[in-house]
Amino acid sequence: ADLELDDKNFEVRRDNKVIQLTPQEFKLLEYLMLNRGRVLTREMILNRVWLYSQDIETRVVDVYMGYLRKKIDSPFKIKLLHSVRGFGYMIKE
Repeated sequence: ADLELDDKNFEVRRDNKVIQLTPQEFKLLEYLMLNRGRVLTREMILNRVWLYSQDIETRVVDVYMGYLRKKIDSPFKIKLLHSVRGFGYMIKE
């Protein structure tokens, strides 16, 4: 869609508007975009983005997906971030 991620300058744009993300949000979005169209489980996301440790609960993925939705999807008509009930999350047009 109209979502762009510049991993050199750590910049995200949608509809040519810069979206400010925290480093963790950026890593999560980058992982989702690298796996566009593929369902990622919470465990897969934790292992890749948070380098899974026993101190982190899978709920943290849900919280950060909520942050991303507010920044990436809410201001726009077309929603890109999707929940797959019982499995995890994915990004698709």
